[in-house]
Amino acid sequence: MNELIEFHRGWMVEVTATERGWQLCCRSPLGETLADPSPYQNHQVALTTAIQVIDQFFACQSLRQVLREFYEAEILTFGEWKQLGRSLDFASRHQFTQSLS
Repeated sequence: MNELIEFHRGWMVEVTATERGWQLCCRSPLGETLADPSPYQNHQVALTTAIQVIDQFFACQSLRQVLREFYEAEILTFGEWKQLGRSLDFASRHQFTQSLS
């Protein structure tokens, strides 16, 4: 098995065997890509990690929506909203590269 393709929450997950180990790449229906250059010891570990990354992406998106609602309701100041948004950006990208194709 050199490549495994699965789907999770509408995203396509590609797990590919390389000389260094297994690598993963997740693609959304909108063309967003979450990729990790790190090698994994086997395809199952890479697939499990991909599923966790997609779930984390959705959690961050949901939190962004809540923060926006709090800002619009004047529960958060503009500075607080912006700072919390940046922390979500860091959390969602700390290990993976994210791009829009």
